[in-house]
Amino acid sequence: MIKLSKFMRHFKPYLFEELYRKAKLYKENGYDVINLSVGDPELGASEILKNKLIEEIKNIENDRYPNTKGNERLRKAISNWHRKRHQVNLDLDDEISVLIGSKEGIAHLPIAVMNEGDWCIIGNPTYPTYRTGVWLVKGNIFYLPLLEKNGYLPDISYIPKKVLEKTKLFFLNYPNNPTGAVMDFYYVKEIVKWAKRNNILLAFDCAYSEMYFDEPTHSVFEIDDAKSIAVEFYSVSKTYSIPGWRCGWICGNSKVVKALNTVKENIDSGQFNAIQNACAFALDNHERIVKEIRKIYKERALKFYNILVESKWSVFKPKGTCFIWARPPKGEKSIEVCDFILKETGVLLAPGIGFGRYGEGYVRFSTTQNDKLLEKSLERICKINWERL
Repeated sequence: MIKLSKFMRHFKPYLFEELYRKAKLYKENGYDVINLSVGDPELGASEILKNKLIEEIKNIENDRYPNTKGNERLRKAISNWHRKRHQVNLDLDDEISVLIGSKEGIAHLPIAVMNEGDWCIIGNPTYPTYRTGVWLVKGNIFYLPLLEKNGYLPDISYIPKKVLEKTKLFFLNYPNNPTGAVMDFYYVKEIVKWAKRNNILLAFDCAYSEMYFDEPTHSVFEIDDAKSIAVEFYSVSKTYSIPGWRCGWICGNSKVVKALNTVKENIDSGQFNAIQNACAFALDNHERIVKEIRKIYKERALKFYNILVESKWSVFKPKGTCFIWARPPKGEKSIEVCDFILKETGVLLAPGIGFGRYGEGYVRFSTTQNDKLLEKSLERICKINWERL
């Protein structure tokens, strides 16, 4: 009999795949399911972006092997975009590497920078993928509480000295999934100073950087010498509503960027050049495409916030992303609450415990369905008789 590796004990079914499976099961049993559990934008690519991809697909040269690092056209567009957006200069050869979605780069990063027994700091509640690569290298994880009373910002005073002394890597994600919190420039600056003192690599996940509702978010590289201790991950998925295209990038510290690219050269062969070229076009036409997307998600967030508050939910008012993070009027166990809501209304939500122990008691709403379905889901949720829980 074939036995799986001991390593597989780390891996449970992935939260969001489990939620997809749950939605399918309930649909098969006659429920009118509205899935608000996964951040999967329904808006789709803009017409100009779709037309550009069609044009690139017709170019036979794009059918050949891509460069794992990413083609020069896209890396140049990335460099230009950061210069315009953040007034930051990035060397397109040494400080940028294209990814098959930022998720795979995040999962592979610890292979490039950590050894067995090293520590990685991860905020909690959090996106589950940050821990994957740490497991791969047999590293240790310190889950840093992200608490509502602190605006879901990391309080580094929680980190024990014995952990800090052996920490190599710190994952941060702002605008934050699942809470919608944003880290301001002052806070970023303080984190950079602290990381320099402790010789820790900061890995900022900036997947939602363009889904801000008020003031534009900041890049860590706007701070002097941040490249010496930091990298950032970006994604086209939420920014341009094209998650299925699987394209993103890492940028920053050249040693780390090149090391991650070397890891990838031994694992994958890069993203389809037609997609890379279409993404370069998106970056070159950024505000033309993104302005309307940002407006839609801000309006949805405000509607969800107001209606849920009126219905006695405790809601953290988001400053970005496509998520709403909230406590229901009744119930302590988030899985039980989400199951109750699903059975009562057909609305599927993500339980807070799926993002870590400090997510218990909360649920996450995703606003990535069309407005008609979002309104229907809110109507159903507002009619829940919580005494039945």
